[in-house]
Amino acid sequence: MKRYVSYAAGSLLLAAAGQASALEIDPHVPPQVDIGGRALVTGNWTDNGARDTELDLSDSSLLFGFSKYLFDDRNYGFANFGFKVPEDEAAVRSDLYLHQMHVGVGGPRYEVLLGRTQMPNTLVRFPTLRDDDLLEFTHVGNVFNHAGHAAEEYDLYGGLIQGTWFFPTQRLYASAAAVARTETDAEGDGRETSANFNSWNLELGYNVPEAIRFERGLRYLAVGWDRQEHDAGNQDAYLLGATFNLNNNPEASWNLDLQGIHTRGVDGVATLAEEVDRAQARSNAVVASLRYGHRPWLQTRWQAALTAAWKDYTEFDDATTWAVAPSFAYLLGRGVDLVAQYRYTDRDDGLGGGSEHRVYAGLVFSLDYTLNKHVGQRDSILMLEHDMVRDVGPRRGGH
Repeated sequence: MKRYVSYAAGSLLLAAAGQASALEIDPHVPPQVDIGGRALVTGNWTDNGARDTELDLSDSSLLFGFSKYLFDDRNYGFANFGFKVPEDEAAVRSDLYLHQMHVGVGGPRYEVLLGRTQMPNTLVRFPTLRDDDLLEFTHVGNVFNHAGHAAEEYDLYGGLIQGTWFFPTQRLYASAAAVARTETDAEGDGRETSANFNSWNLELGYNVPEAIRFERGLRYLAVGWDRQEHDAGNQDAYLLGATFNLNNNPEASWNLDLQGIHTRGVDGVATLAEEVDRAQARSNAVVASLRYGHRPWLQTRWQAALTAAWKDYTEFDDATTWAVAPSFAYLLGRGVDLVAQYRYTDRDDGLGGGSEHRVYAGLVFSLDYTLNKHVGQRDSILMLEHDMVRDVGPRRGGH
């Protein structure tokens, strides 16, 4: 009798354990799915002594995001994947570049991210057609990227372990990151690694919440420190960025965006012939943008902007460059934009001399769609991409 009782009790325990394991191992919790991206196609006309025309598909992208709540409704986990089209002559080894692949966890006061995404080497998004149109002015250069202009993706994206803390005021945040910038060989014809941590970054910022974003005055202010550990010495860069609302009329908004970068430089830079040399040299850069948004009934119909940039390599004579880039976007529909931009760049003889005129005109189609929406988000998935109309100003979105 005792044997039968023991068998029965054991069977019940095994059945209970099996059910518990099944519930523990495979609970049915479907994620929130976000799909986003842009199709960006422009015709470009360039005059830099020789004239050239091209059809430019670069920076078109497709994004997929997934998120779930953790074991409560205040903390969440997320993963994002994204591909973009590099320039035709890019040194990256594929017609599609994996520029987003990261996971993380977050809550009302914190967020931790691990993986590949935009590097924190700029503070402000300027209203240029593409985020690399004024790259040498707006971002801290990659001192390990010998491929230069042919691989601008290596100046924009890298591996991160980043933590961000949002203060209870809802306006202040602080972040720290270990960064793995892509390193290429000295000939610039291939990628060596993008896995080794070779940089560090700190950022402290003030960002006005979305609900009162259109009050006149300071909207965003941030300072940053970026260190790259090069064999010739540490490359320290200091960043300061700010965005101002010049009026308090959200239907006809005027904004001023400013950013300055001081780069201390590494030892032994003897020339500015290559872009990697310029990234390693001591320099000062300033960018300013004035933009107007026509927004009747709080729906943007068109935006006009003027962006100006200046950079000086302080340890070299006759080594200053500057650029001006007026841009215009007319919204044909929600997410369908007619865009145009003119960019003029001038370089002193120490940088090779000469000037360049470039005209862009084309169309942008943007999409942002959510399935099974139930997780509160800080930003739209499109904040992972540069957009000359939406989400310009602070690099970070709202809280």
